Amino acid sequence: MLSNKSIQDSYSAVPAVKNESTAPDMPLLASGRKKRWSHGSLFFSLFFFVPLIISRPLPIETWVLQTLGYLSFVILYIKAINQPVKTLPTYLLLMFLLSVACSFQNPGGATIIGFIAFIVGYYNSLKTGIMSIGVMMLVLVSLHITVFNNAHFLLSASLLNSLVLFGFGVMERKETLHSLKESQQAEALRVLSAIAERERIGRDLHDVAGHALSSISLKAQLADKLISKDKIEDAHREVKALAQLSQALLSDIRQAVSDIKQLSLSDEIAKDKSLLEENGFNVTTDIEGGAEARLSAKQESQLALIIKELTTNTLRYSNGNAVSLDLEVNEQTVKMTYKDHGVVENTASIKEGNGLMGIRERAASIHADVDISFLPHPIVRVQLTAEQSLSHKASL
Repeated sequence: MLSNKSIQDSYSAVPAVKNESTAPDMPLLASGRKKRWSHGSLFFSLFFFVPLIISRPLPIETWVLQTLGYLSFVILYIKAINQPVKTLPTYLLLMFLLSVACSFQNPGGATIIGFIAFIVGYYNSLKTGIMSIGVMMLVLVSLHITVFNNAHFLLSASLLNSLVLFGFGVMERKETLHSLKESQQAEALRVLSAIAERERIGRDLHDVAGHALSSISLKAQLADKLISKDKIEDAHREVKALAQLSQALLSDIRQAVSDIKQLSLSDEIAKDKSLLEENGFNVTTDIEGGAEARLSAKQESQLALIIKELTTNTLRYSNGNAVSLDLEVNEQTVKMTYKDHGVVENTASIKEGNGLMGIRERAASIHADVDISFLPHPIVRVQLTAEQSLSHKASL
């Protein structure tokens, strides 16, 4: 079992999970899986032009000015979602002023207000966000009364956009906080597992070496005493026994180290899946039960390293956003299929580098067949003969 000190050390190594009231550092809207969504949502900003289209015909100058205003909004928005929280107010203020300026000719300027509200809802606590939106609404109402001559459509559109998108921002914040908490808890468990494994290794080495080293020490002392008493034959016998004990200890330590070095296939798959998902990939896995049990230690380690190399290649070169990994067990074989859903435009230019060559070499070391194809998507299939029976490995 883990000691109290080990548990305390593990939690000190992992950042404390912050709640919403402590204003945690939120991931940028332009990072990870949020990046595609944040940029894709700009599609809805095209509603900016709807009032202009409805009001045709308009002077060309109006279209030019409004198009420049829209492009300025897009630039400010992209910069805003890439900025840390402390610099956000400047960009949001510029976006608000741009919205007001565009609204003199185009009620579609209210669209920009909605994007501001979403960013405010995502990056701020509920209390701070409501206060910020409240201030913005008061300014809009004042402008509505004093400047825009009671333009009811502009005010109502701004209020509706702000409330709806602020709510979406709050929900996205809560979901992100939940994901952060889960990832931090997973990290804490990983650290605890590492500590438990370290203590297990320590116990195993103590069990393997402790008794043998004690026996070696005693026999060495006995041999020394026998030599001092001129009992050479007895001393020679003890020295031989000492050599045998040393050989046995060396063999046991090598076996223990070999067990420590063995890679777990399931752990490697879980780690690679998490890494791909963190970088915006949708990962589906279909692992048949008993697959790992059918592999020898060497097969399991090499297959885990092959999957690791394929994951690295996907992160470096893929232009897709989805990966699938299947592990199929038949009576005599285990088949792994790794599919990257990215599209390869020119297969003629593809040359196998160290990564794919390393995969072939690892597969050859466990007498596995490898099939690598690139059309319509990069697919790698590795099929090997199972060396373990389920009953045999379960008894180990």
